Amino acid sequence: MQIVSKKIAALTAVAALGAASFAFAAEMQSIRHFHRGGVLMQVMTDSQKAQAKSIFQQARQSAKPVRQQLMETRKSLRAAIQSGNTDQINQLSATEGNELGQLMAVRSSAFSKVYQTLTADQKQKLSELEQARHQRHHGAAAKAS
Repeated sequence: MQIVSKKIAALTAVAALGAASFAFAAEMQSIRHFHRGGVLMQVMTDSQKAQAKSIFQQARQSAKPVRQQLMETRKSLRAAIQSGNTDQINQLSATEGNELGQLMAVRSSAFSKVYQTLTADQKQKLSELEQARHQRHHGAAAKAS
């Protein structure tokens, strides 16, 4: 009975990890679109784009140790799953969530810095473009289902 509960706990952790990774990847895809040739770049001047590039490069550098630690945590989590160590699975899953949160904080801070460089007109235009993109995306999703 104990073996079955450990297997269920391990499978639950794997499923939760997969769902969290998928949600995180979807959010990152949205953010990448936002600043790489997406709507943000459409409203920025060349000097603002250069400044944004510098801000994002700094964010990437400051996030590098967290990304490296995240890779190690994921490697340890895979080993814990394979060994069936439920306590370690729970602890490492929580650690991974914290590390993902740290990455989001770095990225969000960078976006905030870039956003602050925009004029009021650019912020308005950006908002309009994002709303239109959101409507197109959700309209396509509604048609698909």
